[in-house]
Amino acid sequence: MGSDDFHHKRKARAVRSFKRKLAKRAPYDMVLIVCEGEKAEPNYFRALIDDLQLNTANIKIAKNTAGSSPRNVVDTGKKEYKNEKDYDAVYCVFDKDQHPSYAEALDIIRREKARGKRGCPMHAITSVPCFEFWLLLHFIYTTKGFDTGHGSICANVISDLKTHIHGYGKGDTAIYQYTREHISTAILNAKKIERHCRIGGTDTPSTDIYKLVEYLQQLKK
Repeated sequence: MGSDDFHHKRKARAVRSFKRKLAKRAPYDMVLIVCEGEKAEPNYFRALIDDLQLNTANIKIAKNTAGSSPRNVVDTGKKEYKNEKDYDAVYCVFDKDQHPSYAEALDIIRREKARGKRGCPMHAITSVPCFEFWLLLHFIYTTKGFDTGHGSICANVISDLKTHIHGYGKGDTAIYQYTREHISTAILNAKKIERHCRIGGTDTPSTDIYKLVEYLQQLKK
């Protein structure tokens, strides 16, 4: 009798907890965002989510402690989804840069999509060479490759970005505020570059960040 009463109370608590959890969520998609970087990308997306007034119970930015390689980003996304299968979409945000696991990460995401409802609803949001190229597109349209033979490719992108955002640093929490008023320009430039890359049979330079931004913008509509 006592055991039955205990299980009944525990079940009742679980039901109440579940109802409270649902009450906090808004009636739109549950989304998980996993970023390669620990500062620049999470800071940007947190500010965007706040600006769009999206419910943080619906949109989670996972803390990636596994490492910055694309494979680690994807593995983190799969692990988080396994623990919480309520997510309608899992967005993996990572750079091509010089990561050896870039192609492998894309392949894993393709395989998950091929599994349909049995797989993790993953989407690759890539930037070539790096996230800062997306930020740069808020100010200019460019298709140069940034591989000058001097310094890293990403460092060259950041060097160009600093001509528009003086003192830019990956830990800057105001990245979104610096670029907010130019976000429509960045989306148009990214789409234009996507067409340019498709015609040229290349991915350098390019960024899919605009796809996630547009998805978040439309989420409440």
